Amino acid sequence: MALTNEEKERLLAVLDVTGGHRETMFKERVIPEDYKSCLERCDRKEMTLVFPSLDPVRVILTMPKKKQANAPLHINYHGGGFIFKQNGDDDMYCAHIAAAAGAVVVDVDYASSVDAPYPMAFNQAYETAKWAFAHCQEWGCDPKRLSVGGSSAGGNLAMAVSLKASETGDFPICLEILEYAATDNYIPVEHPEEMARSYTFSSLYVDGELEVLKEPYCSPAYATDEQLKRLPETLIIAPVQCPFYEINNELGMRMVRQGVPVTFRSYLESTHGSTVRMVGEWQQAQAAVIRAIKQTTL
Repeated sequence: MALTNEEKERLLAVLDVTGGHRETMFKERVIPEDYKSCLERCDRKEMTLVFPSLDPVRVILTMPKKKQANAPLHINYHGGGFIFKQNGDDDMYCAHIAAAAGAVVVDVDYASSVDAPYPMAFNQAYETAKWAFAHCQEWGCDPKRLSVGGSSAGGNLAMAVSLKASETGDFPICLEILEYAATDNYIPVEHPEEMARSYTFSSLYVDGELEVLKEPYCSPAYATDEQLKRLPETLIIAPVQCPFYEINNELGMRMVRQGVPVTFRSYLESTHGSTVRMVGEWQQAQAAVIRAIKQTTL
């Protein structure tokens, strides 16, 4: 049964009480001057895509001014618990990837679950990747170098897109990048009091239909071994202080057992959200992401 407006308001109130992590990261971060310059080394274009039966989706296309032929194409999905929209956190991150990897980057500002619950964001994520792949030739990208990635909720969407693409064959993905990804959204249902904030994100994502959280496109950790074995090469960015560390470690090992090439990079001093918000060992993590995008191909 769908959530009532009163139930939504009660859940959203939990976010107000448990918030502050993002604001703390903003205050603590120190942005190197050479890192800021990545925005000047790219051209950025914002557009709105319209797909049948879906809400319009805002995307930001970032292209390096110095781009070689057969460039990588990377699709980025931002974090935010499926609720918060892209508020600029990912702008420099995507520009850094574009400038350093010589890649075209498509940043997808998918729908908030408050307005449009699952599967809206997932379907937008998938259709945008499909749309971007169709533009490879126009943008001078190599169709064998399409990667998808994201942080937290965005990592969930990246893996869900990879799962579906591996099943449909609509487009090939050479690499998925999972940064502290929210791959199991059902766990908070089993621990609602200890994980009140995560429970809110999960409940709103599926509009209160909690059993839906066990569907693989909603929680990729529930994918079968058969589904996992078809996944592309995977880079897992796993801060030790992130609550999703063990979940993603276990999922990564499951993928390895199914023959998927997995690189698991663990960072002792980093927390959830660190890579994009520039806290802890964020520079090492971003360097790992850029290397993978530059080097991986089908």
